[in-house]
Amino acid sequence: MIAPTTERRFLSSTVAAYGSQLGRLLIRAGSDLLLARLILPLDHGLFELALAVVTIAAIFRDLGLPYQLVRDQRRPYGSVLLWVGGAGLVLWGLLAAGAPLAAGLDPRLPAILRVYALWVFLDGLAVVPKLFFERELEVRRLVAPEIARGLAVALISIALAWRGAGVWSLVAGELAGAALFAALLWGRAWKRMQLDLDPRLIGPLIGSSIYLFFIALMALPMPAVARFILVHYSDAAMVGQYGKARDWGFKLQVLVLPAVARVLYPALVEYRHGDRARFLAAYRLGTVTILALETLAAYVLFFNAEVILLRVLIGPRWGPAVPLLRILCFVPLTDPFSRLGGEVLKAEGEDRGWLAIVGLNFASLLAFGIPLTRAFGAAGTAWSNFLLAGNFVMAWRVWRICGAEFWRLARDLAFLYLVPLPLFLAVAWALPAGWGRLAASLGAAAVAGLVYLSRFRRPLADLFTAKLAPSEATP
Repeated sequence: MIAPTTERRFLSSTVAAYGSQLGRLLIRAGSDLLLARLILPLDHGLFELALAVVTIAAIFRDLGLPYQLVRDQRRPYGSVLLWVGGAGLVLWGLLAAGAPLAAGLDPRLPAILRVYALWVFLDGLAVVPKLFFERELEVRRLVAPEIARGLAVALISIALAWRGAGVWSLVAGELAGAALFAALLWGRAWKRMQLDLDPRLIGPLIGSSIYLFFIALMALPMPAVARFILVHYSDAAMVGQYGKARDWGFKLQVLVLPAVARVLYPALVEYRHGDRARFLAAYRLGTVTILALETLAAYVLFFNAEVILLRVLIGPRWGPAVPLLRILCFVPLTDPFSRLGGEVLKAEGEDRGWLAIVGLNFASLLAFGIPLTRAFGAAGTAWSNFLLAGNFVMAWRVWRICGAEFWRLARDLAFLYLVPLPLFLAVAWALPAGWGRLAASLGAAAVAGLVYLSRFRRPLADLFTAKLAPSEATP
């Protein structure tokens, strides 16, 4: 039997990744709507703080090894499993024992952390089998487990919230979902994945991934750091309002970006030396795909924030989130080159450069976020997301790597941003805020989407063929 080509596996995994993301989007969006009405903003804020703590703990658990595993030609799945499983167990105990230290953020937080700390261990159990399927570009095998996890989280959380469990319904749902996901993945990967449990490789692997660890340590917790800044100058209820605005403002980034990045990174690793033209085209068109969806979402949210958030989605108790959503919905459009630029830098082995970029972004968030939050509250926290200096460095580095392909991407982004603008301005001028404007805005988004499709359909099709079209092959 002839092994499928990289292009076919790339296409199959991309379709599967989008299918999984769409399924989880529908489940997550539906459960969010119900949970926002069943659980008070204060409880949402407490959960956001607890989630921030365990997310940072998970970064220390991994030490960058998942990123290194994808590009390591030895495929040392067993060695990574030894480390992640052991570190997850230790961190679970440390978090549970140290939970009282979180009382400074909110006196109710330690009790939540003692229980939620288990997530660090359960989530770690799924890391290696998940990476195995992504590394081998077999993402289709992840679709059913990921949707099952989403359903478990949603059903358990909603059932408990209906009975008045508050923040504990969110905690229980996440723990159950993590346990189910790990069990399902191991059921699929056990006989397919070669596990060489060699502890001697752990030290060299960590040495190779140390920059990736520091990158993750500064890049991934940035939303959590913003919440820590905000709770210092406000309270957990406002953290909940800010978190909900950010959730919906970044909804497509959170749900679409992983679908592209999880497939793009291993594909770039394979294309890096053997097919440079496809390497560059994959980055450009992956970025275009993400930004096309995010641009349309940003316009719809900005011109219809109150109707969408308060009438359609989560109810009137979330009124303070409306002005925050209008600010945050455009943040994803301010760093287009960073969207997948990290995948390019990882594939190129430029860990130090990427570390400098995320370090500069982290410093910018602190330098601007603290004074802006002190002066303007949650709105200041939201505006600080526009002032991340590392994004400019990322754009420069991508230009150096991509050459002429960078300018093609810049023209594509201008096209994406400008095409919908007159349509949405006309709708806003003709119709007052309300259901009519929302319906017309969705129509404008559909028209712009068709224009996007006519422009990029062929380049995307060429990317997955055996040979790129001549226009795509010249960087």
